[in-house]
Amino acid sequence: MKTKKHGFVPSLDGRLEDRIVLNGAHGSGGVIVTLPGGERTHVPREAILTTRTYNNVLVNVHRATQQFGRTQGVQRDYDVLSRQLGKQLGRLPYARQDGLVDYVNDSLQFYAPSESRQLYHDIRSTAVSFLSFKVLNGEAAIRKSPGHFFSDADIYGRHAAIFNQNSMD
Repeated sequence: MKTKKHGFVPSLDGRLEDRIVLNGAHGSGGVIVTLPGGERTHVPREAILTTRTYNNVLVNVHRATQQFGRTQGVQRDYDVLSRQLGKQLGRLPYARQDGLVDYVNDSLQFYAPSESRQLYHDIRSTAVSFLSFKVLNGEAAIRKSPGHFFSDADIYGRHAAIFNQNSMD
């Protein structure tokens, strides 16, 4: 007859809600940014956009709009474009929650396939405005990835449209 070995049995010290709060208070990630007015604020990890991700989003949005430009412009083509754009734009911080994805998808009906180039430029401009607002308000931050991509011009340099994150600690 085998004897039962005693193993470790975890016990709950306090309520689960209390433990979650404590875990969140210990290094949840993110960065402290200094806003243009000098105020410092914490940006959570999920609201940090890397230039690599931003570049990847723009490349995929460009591909989707080019592909749309080669279609007949039937409803199915708009549905495919809408799914592709939603998937990519949804990678930007707060894009789904704050309505950027819906805004862009609701605007697609105003573009014909022959206007795919203009569509891409309008989406890029809208994304830059959205990100600028989020970064300037301390809700999001942009971290430079190794390497240089064409989209870095939106973020770095004299003519950058998105607030440069150099003030990040």
